Amino acid sequence: MSESTIDALNDRRAQQPTAEAGFTYVDVLIAIGILLTGIVALLSAMTAAVVTSGRGQQQLIAKQFATSTMESIFSARDINNPNIPNFAAIANDTSLGPPRGLFLTGVQPIYNSTGRDGIIGTADDGWGPDGIQGNADDLAPAPGFSRMITITQVSPGLISITVTVYYQSSGLTFNESLTSYMANYNTQKFS
Repeated sequence: MSESTIDALNDRRAQQPTAEAGFTYVDVLIAIGILLTGIVALLSAMTAAVVTSGRGQQQLIAKQFATSTMESIFSARDINNPNIPNFAAIANDTSLGPPRGLFLTGVQPIYNSTGRDGIIGTADDGWGPDGIQGNADDLAPAPGFSRMITITQVSPGLISITVTVYYQSSGLTFNESLTSYMANYNTQKFS
């Protein structure tokens, strides 16, 4: 073999990739970028799952508040309660005039007490065991929850009751509503 043939073979070998060839810096940077994108997407999905789980718990508590409020209103009609002399007492307190009912209007805080009258959604709910407002035994409202009871007359002897519970989750306000109808009949005699 001549020297020029050997030089040609060496040139050809130099141009061919060898088994020792590796990744370039650009290849490594692209791989790191793809990996980081996947990690960020995974962390985002995990954060969303935690937020959704927390909201689900708050939503369940709000549904329980709405249900217990509705049950309390129906119980107020059905038991012999001296605070409810007639069917008209199961109405929103308007402060401006008739009908003057037991239940407060507007969005109100929720307390873990029914007050002395035993009815949820009335003025004495947070007054504490002594039944007097404004002293040291008053209760703190449930944090992040509020309630609105809307009672409207549909026809004589029939009212519509809507209980809406508002709750906070992740800095946003959501609500759960429950609507029912109540007729003027029970075990008591109403005028």
